[in-house]
Amino acid sequence: MNKADLTAALATEAGIAKVRAAGYINIVFGTIHDALVRGEKVTISDFGTFKVQHRSGFTGHNPKNGTKMPVAPVKIPGFRAGKGLKEALNV
Repeated sequence: MNKADLTAALATEAGIAKVRAAGYINIVFGTIHDALVRGEKVTISDFGTFKVQHRSGFTGHNPKNGTKMPVAPVKIPGFRAGKGLKEALNV
């Protein structure tokens, strides 16, 4: 399922226009995005938690010539499924 499919499903379920449904979806995803950029955790009951995870830096190597090179630490988005979602997947 992609964003267009999600928009169509929301429009059908809520009985609203697809344009309005797309606007609501953009608001929800934008809000989650902004919270993660601020370093906040977003928890949706029975669905899961979005949070920023930190990956440590390390010394890697260049595959072309084998020289060692530093890889900087980075922040990545993470998701952990909630109890309700896990149970629904394993019925």
